Amino acid sequence: MADSFKLKVATPSNLFYSGDVEQIIVNTPVGKEGFMAHHMWTCKLLDAGELWIKEKNSAEDEWRIASAAGGFIDIKNEVVIYTDVVEWDKGPEKRKVRIINTK
Repeated sequence: MADSFKLKVATPSNLFYSGDVEQIIVNTPVGKEGFMAHHMWTCKLLDAGELWIKEKNSAEDEWRIASAAGGFIDIKNEVVIYTDVVEWDKGPEKRKVRIINTK
């Protein structure tokens, strides 16, 4: 079991997601970036695109995927993503995918 961290995804009108996750992948102005537990504290701008969430204790190839309209990510003891608009791809159910190359 991998280490996990608390993730919150917030819009101006609601808390879209809150949970324990093992990894997230976001779009930044310089490309896709992944974050895991114990990452150095940072704050980064986000571009519009997919937000990949690897929930704690999920299967190796199971990710929740949402589309976000940019914003920023604040990484400290917990990770908070602030965005204007975010919605689940394929609705609220989980979508299984395989990551072939994350580099």
